[in-house]
Amino acid sequence: MASFLNVLREVVGILNESRKLFLKNKKLMFCVLVFPIFLNGVVYLFNVYAIKPEITSLIQESSLLPMMDPSTPEYLAHLMKVFEDFRQFVVYSYIFAAVCSIFNLLSVIIIVHASALTYKEDNVKIKEFPALPLKSLKGPLVTYFYIALFTLGYWFIFLIILFPLLLLSTNFGSLAAKSGALFVLFSVFESYLAIVWYLSLVISILEETYGIEALGKAAKIVKGMKPKLFILNLFFGLLSFGFAQIVRRVDLKRSLAVTLTTGLVLMSLIAAVRMFQLVTYTVAYFQCKSLQGKDVESLRDVEYTKLTSTALIGALP
Repeated sequence: MASFLNVLREVVGILNESRKLFLKNKKLMFCVLVFPIFLNGVVYLFNVYAIKPEITSLIQESSLLPMMDPSTPEYLAHLMKVFEDFRQFVVYSYIFAAVCSIFNLLSVIIIVHASALTYKEDNVKIKEFPALPLKSLKGPLVTYFYIALFTLGYWFIFLIILFPLLLLSTNFGSLAAKSGALFVLFSVFESYLAIVWYLSLVISILEETYGIEALGKAAKIVKGMKPKLFILNLFFGLLSFGFAQIVRRVDLKRSLAVTLTTGLVLMSLIAAVRMFQLVTYTVAYFQCKSLQGKDVESLRDVEYTKLTSTALIGALP
């Protein structure tokens, strides 16, 4: 219990250190925070005006098919209309996913660079800052690609395990409970795996290391920090999940102005939570490096002590 409380104190310490970064360089940190919030707002508007109308249209068109006679030309024409709506939905979905990925990566690079510069107290003018993230685009892009592959593979395993449950379960209530429990279990374990994923992104931005090498280095230097970062991931994950559920329940049938305002505010909060999580990982990266440096120094001290003792023994008559 005492060790858990110590971990919680250290988690609060990381959060407090991350909060202080915004006060160290207010102009830079708040400017870079506006960027991901703006991008998330654009993504939300794209979703409202392009994706959701396509889903609604597809559902409405599909619901009419069972009530039509399959032998009539009207049925065939309507079926072709459904296929066309589905094709359009897939195209928009791919565009949406690509735009989200690009915006997310740019936001990560910008906030990590700004956090690192502020943490090291480097003086960089805001007009000079945009050039810095562009110099380190290749590394995080490669690492981001590997993380995306690992994430897809991880959730593919979830579907493989879920499929037998769908076949064997006859009770819908029991199936929903088992699926929900399995999803929560996988989500929690993903939060643990994401420790290395997030830290490898920070490494690929701040160092000339990327891809599998960055993932390996993150796994190496994070030792001793995993409990704290795992709790942080759960904390930020629950916050983002809560806001996302509220976004899903925004009623688009209400006033358009109210709907857009509510949605944009909630999406801004989700973006702020995710960006603050990256700030904490930047702080954690420097703490990991500091701990690693202390370990190296302690090993050198031990080697020096052994060498001195050996030399003294050899010098005795």
